[in-house]
Formats: sequence, C-alpha cells, structure tokens
Amino acid sequence: MSPTGMLAGIIGALSFGAGDFAGAFAARRAGALVVVAGAHAVGLAALVVGVLVVRPPLPQIGAIGIGLAAGVAGVAGLAALYRGMSLGNMGLVTSLAGAGSLALPLAAGVAFGATITPLQLLGVACAAAAAAAAGGASSDAVGRHALLLAAAAAVSFGAWYVLLDLAARAGDPLWALSFSRAGSAAIAAGVVAVRGLDRSRVPVGIVVAAGLFDVGGNVMYVIARELIHLGLAAALVGLYPIVTMLLARAVLGEHLPRLGQVGVGLAMLGIVLISLGA
Repeated sequence: MSPTGMLAGIIGALSFGAGDFAGAFAARRAGALVVVAGAHAVGLAALVVGVLVVRPPLPQIGAIGIGLAAGVAGVAGLAALYRGMSLGNMGLVTSLAGAGSLALPLAAGVAFGATITPLQLLGVACAAAAAAAAGGASSDAVGRHALLLAAAAAVSFGAWYVLLDLAARAGDPLWALSFSRAGSAAIAAGVVAVRGLDRSRVPVGIVVAAGLFDVGGNVMYVIARELIHLGLAAALVGLYPIVTMLLARAVLGEHLPRLGQVGVGLAMLGIVLISLGA
C-alpha cells in the first residue's frame, strides 16, 4: 500500500471539502452560476499550466469530445450543488450528493458487464436510507428544494465520473480533466454573459479559492487512483463532505437535527461501502 497514494486521497478529500464550502459560501452572495464560472475559469488556468509543464501526448478527437461532454455534466452538477448548499444545510446536501453520485457509475459498470458486490449493494441501501432520513429532517419547502438540487447534483456528478473515466482511458487523465474543465467553464461563462453580472456582489478571493481547491481535489484523486486501489482512492476522496460539514459548523455555526445527522452518517457509510466494494 503506497503511503503517497493514501496521502493524496486524504488531501483530495480536504481539497474537495474546502472547495465545496467556499463555492457554496460565495454562491449565497453572487449566485451559483457566477461562482461556477469563476471557479472553473481559475481551475482551467491551473490545468493549462499543468499541461504546459507535464506535456502529455495529445489525445484523439473522440477523447476530446468525451472530455467536453464530461464538462457539461460537471457544470450542471456543481451549479446544482452550490445552489442547494446555499439554500439548505451544507453538510446534508453535500453528503447526499456525494453518496448519490456513486450510483450512476455503479449502474454503468453493471451495464457493461461488471458485477455488484454485496458491499456495494449495502452501500446503495445506506444511500437510499440517507435520502429518506434527509427528507424527514427537511420539513419546509426550502429544505425540500435543496434536497432536489442535491439529487440533481448526484446524477450530474455520476455522469461526470463515467464520462471522465472514458475520456481518461481514451487519452490522458490530465487532458481529460482539462477538456472537462474547458467545457464547463465555457458553458458557465456563456450563461453568465447572457444573464449579466453584478461584479460588486462577487467575492473574488473566495471564488478563486473555490476554483483552486476544486481542481486540487481532482488532481489528488487522479494521483491516488494511480498509486492505490481505485476503491480505496474513491473511499478516501469521497470523505470530503465531512470537511464541508465541519467548516460549515465552525464558520457558519450550522447544526443538523438528529434525523439529519443520521442521514449524513448513512450517506458517508454508503460512500465508503460502495467505493471499497469496487
């Protein structure tokens, strides 16, 4: 077992968790799409620097197209996640989105002939129970809307996982991340350009931090999956909602009702079981 791979997975969780918190915090002031556009532009710039330094071989057209498609799924997922976290409890929304996002890759694997393990089945059951507990903990309309956005984020992120994996297999992981981020940044920037932007409401420093933390989490995940078992890498990085929840509690003073705490716990258990069963 590679200590470097384990460390990369843990750093990935810290980076993703901090990025989600920063993005959702900024979205409460500037709006989800504005924050996604800014954060993904920052992330794209960082990836371009990485490409110039590493100089991986150019991918084929097919891999580029799949990477851009992953960007479409990614921007939809992040916009839904940031909006949901800006409306509801950050820890609960990000936990449900994280657990649910593993279901689509699991289903895709089965469609292509993979076998679901008992651990994964148990993980899916935990994720479903988490959603039920979260629904019981969200009694008002705003809370229910936030949960719907968490579900939308889960589906979109699940599609992103599948498409990014296909793009990486067809080309190079760094190029796959770069084209994914280029597609998402272009879409978000286009929507913001059409809708308009109030620059005075954009917390630039927080948006930049969100972009750097998010792309840092992506890079750490890619490193971890190269050095340790894929399931363990996913399980370690998948613990990022704990980081978001702790930051929300420390900075914003967020508290979950008892049923919400049960939902978060079940969601995290589901993430670990599905990942380790891979």
